[in-house]
Amino acid sequence: MRIFRWDLQLHFFWGFVLTLLGVYWSPLYISGVGVTLIKEALDLWSKGLWSWDDVWWGLVGSGAALGYLYSQDCG
Repeated sequence: MRIFRWDLQLHFFWGFVLTLLGVYWSPLYISGVGVTLIKEALDLWSKGLWSWDDVWWGLVGSGAALGYLYSQDCG
C-alpha cells in the first residue's frame, strides 16, 4: 500500500482493536489511546523521536472504534 505506510496502519489497527475490546472490559475503551501515547513516549525516551503521524493514526483508530460502537449501541 503506497497510500498509508504499514506502521501507520498498525497504529490504526491497535487503536481500533484495543478500543473495541472495551465491550468486554470497560477500561479497554481508553487503552487504544493509552497504548499509543505510551508507545510514543517510549520511542521518545529510547530513540529520541516522537512521531505525530503514529499518534494521530492511533487516535483515529480509537475514534473509529468508538464511533462504530456508538452506532451499534454497544458502548
